[in-house]
Amino acid sequence: PSAISFEKYHIKHHSFQGVHELDADLPNKWEAKLISNSFFGKALWLLFFPVFQLFRLSRLKEIHPIDGWIITNFLLQAAFTTIIWYFMGWHAIAFLLLSFSFSVGLHPLGARWIQEHYLTHSVEQETYSYYGVLNNVAFNVGFHNEHHDFPSIPWNKLPEIRKTAPEYYDTLYYHTSWTKLFLRFLFDREISLFNRILRKE
Repeated sequence: PSAISFEKYHIKHHSFQGVHELDADLPNKWEAKLISNSFFGKALWLLFFPVFQLFRLSRLKEIHPIDGWIITNFLLQAAFTTIIWYFMGWHAIAFLLLSFSFSVGLHPLGARWIQEHYLTHSVEQETYSYYGVLNNVAFNVGFHNEHHDFPSIPWNKLPEIRKTAPEYYDTLYYHTSWTKLFLRFLFDREISLFNRILRKE
């Protein structure tokens, strides 16, 4: 449902990673202060991650949040959701909402949001990949260095990039467990939303 709007913000993220006014992947300053480094704050942040992302839109001045494509996408999604509800009932809608929460929520798969750009290994490496079995159910989203190097390559081909150029990717820091990272993020008070590289331009 969010593919149309996601494309706009994702392209800017790739072009201006770390620039606060252009990169929607960076938390708002108030967001980072509010969440701080506490277990409770970070757990709430993961649980309500999509809501926090919505609050980031207002600072991204170069991106227009509403256009014809966004409106068309919203109307089509509303129509399809209504059809699903009419023919399949509320349990089908609940299934879709739960499926969405498993892509961003308070559980080990949600650690992908930490894995991608939070400084968990080195203050100099700003993008990390995850090489583990959960890539099989997450469409290889863990291959994030590869994705940033070749953003037009489809997700099913990203493992081939690493195999083709191990001298580039195997020398970088990477994660092997989203579960371990998930728990570390929650309990390690040295990690907060401020653990990101920022750029002026």
